[in-house]
Amino acid sequence: MTQSPSPQRAGPESGRSPEGKSGRSGRRLLAAGVAAAAVAALLWVPLQNTAPTDEDVRAALVAMLEQAAPREQLEQRIASALDRDAPEEAEDYLDVADFLRVPIDPALRGRFADETSGLRAAERTVRRAATGFVTGEGEGAAGMAAAIASDLTVVGDIRDLTEQASRIVRGEPVDDLVLGLSIAGVAMSAATMATAGGALPVKTGVSLAKLARRTGALTARFQQELSRIVVRAADTPAFRQSVAGIPWYRVDDLARAARSHAARVDMGELRHVLGSVAEVGRVTSPSRTLAILRHVDDAKDLRDAERAAKLLGKPVSGAFRLAGKRVFSVMAHAWKMGAKLVMALVAAVISAISFLICAVMKLKAALRLWRALRPAASAPVS
Repeated sequence: MTQSPSPQRAGPESGRSPEGKSGRSGRRLLAAGVAAAAVAALLWVPLQNTAPTDEDVRAALVAMLEQAAPREQLEQRIASALDRDAPEEAEDYLDVADFLRVPIDPALRGRFADETSGLRAAERTVRRAATGFVTGEGEGAAGMAAAIASDLTVVGDIRDLTEQASRIVRGEPVDDLVLGLSIAGVAMSAATMATAGGALPVKTGVSLAKLARRTGALTARFQQELSRIVVRAADTPAFRQSVAGIPWYRVDDLARAARSHAARVDMGELRHVLGSVAEVGRVTSPSRTLAILRHVDDAKDLRDAERAAKLLGKPVSGAFRLAGKRVFSVMAHAWKMGAKLVMALVAAVISAISFLICAVMKLKAALRLWRALRPAASAPVS
């Protein structure tokens, strides 16, 4: 009698549809991808600290200066500055030469020494200092220092405030940037006294910014950005209203209104910007700060200028005179190189994780195939 074939025992895989297998594989791949992204994110935090250090940026700036300042060009610029009665500019180039250890013609050094000592130098200093203190429009190092001194004693701020307030009352054009900076200056003078000098750096930044505006040392772009910040911080529209009914010749009433308004000024936003200006001035000098500001277009440039000043010291002014905005380009390039390194490391980590995932999946597939073939291989041959 013919024996009917017995039904085959369902294997462990017989009940699994192809859709189920592919769904599970998709979920595994998704989980693996999420795991890889999580690992990359965790690694990104410490890796981003591999951005260029101060030493890296300083080395890049020095290399740029060496290319931009050959001996012949330095000597030519020193001679030209002395011909124009600009010994401060000549000193900038001499500082760069000393910084890079570039030998300069002794005759030029002797000429610079003559221009900055003796009766002629004393007369120049007295003349510029007097003009700077009275008008707030300093020329040269002495004039700018005197203009800053007049602001630090609040004399300059009150002078500028009453001048702009008189213009408001007479219906004449008003310099809102000078007006706002003067209001901020009065406010910071009070804060300086209240904090025993703690607010002095920002007060110095106010004076430097005002001096830069008066001498045309602000670029158009940075002047617009600074004006927006100052007008908002000092609330100049409200000040205009507060002095609208005061006669222009009542200087005492105008000054009183200015002090009352300044007491309500919020310097929070302005403090950061003016703090950077003050820090550049602390490292260099007022005249050198103005030379640097001629190349600043926005707040980011200002922060970069502050960092460059801390890394190079006084020669930073000569660096900007020689290279201009290339100083910023060098710093940005150094940062991009650091960012590229970080991204390359993260990409390498993700690639390694992906490789391991693929290898594990292929190994699992090989094991399943081996398990499927092993019963057939071990069955007795009839």
